[in-house]
Amino acid sequence: MAEDTKSYVWEHYFRPKSVKDVIMPQDYHNFFSKIIKGGASQNLILSSTTPGSGKSTTALALAHDLDAEFLFLNASDDNGIDTIREMVPNFASTGSHNGNPKIIIFDEADGMTPKGQEALRNYIDKYQDNCRFILTCNHIARIIKPLKEEGGRTMVFDYDLKNPKYIEELRDKIYKRMEGILKFEKVPFEEKAVRDLINLKFPSIRSIVATLQKYAMMKDKIDMDIIPYVQIGDEFTNIVLSKNLTDCRKYINEHGLFPVDVFCYLMDNIVPKCTNKGDAITQIANYEYQSNLSSDPSIQIAACLVNLFQCI
Repeated sequence: MAEDTKSYVWEHYFRPKSVKDVIMPQDYHNFFSKIIKGGASQNLILSSTTPGSGKSTTALALAHDLDAEFLFLNASDDNGIDTIREMVPNFASTGSHNGNPKIIIFDEADGMTPKGQEALRNYIDKYQDNCRFILTCNHIARIIKPLKEEGGRTMVFDYDLKNPKYIEELRDKIYKRMEGILKFEKVPFEEKAVRDLINLKFPSIRSIVATLQKYAMMKDKIDMDIIPYVQIGDEFTNIVLSKNLTDCRKYINEHGLFPVDVFCYLMDNIVPKCTNKGDAITQIANYEYQSNLSSDPSIQIAACLVNLFQCI
């Protein structure tokens, strides 16, 4: 393995800078290519329920390909109306160095307060001639109507990589990208192990890359043992049903599980065993959303488990 492998995060180091290099269906490439050829972005909302599918990467790549000055805000951190009132006008009210429209990217925009979104709506109208806005979100229902297509201010693009007609195309593209990263890092790997991991984690590219790096740092290779390492099994179900929070957290940590994997597993395997299924689903939905906004998602998982114990 390369000597400096541990000195950087693969997800960031290998993040595509141009839209043409982003892993997405050809239909999506056609859409974004037309925006780039037009020389100015639409006001966009990139929406997907799957974290790590490439929404933020696409937004940044668009800004790069349009040679635009841009401001990147994580709306889950900078979600207050005061922040929006201060930062947006300061950036959007001045011209760019090259005459191209500026771009403001609000990442995780569904984490913005309703008042913040109302203020943003007004700024989109006010600075339309000088600035474009790209929002990413996991929960489109949490975006106020005036910001969506029905309000006429943005074009909503459903970043749905789970669409059956795209699955095989994307899996192959993801494998080729992972193969390139592992060869660059000089990490020996078994093709089947990588492909099985992709099938298990699809379509979260971020989760796939992070898992490969973590396992490679431990084992100096990628072999078939990576699958039981990340796969949640019946053992976890039994631990949850026994209502042992300490053992639940230990299992999650030892298996390197990502929040999205845990919440999906709870939904598919624990809810059917609950006496109050409706409340269990509501708890999972609420805490899954909160985990996307939290600086420590493990706390949200723990809180979710405590509440689920009451539904079993």
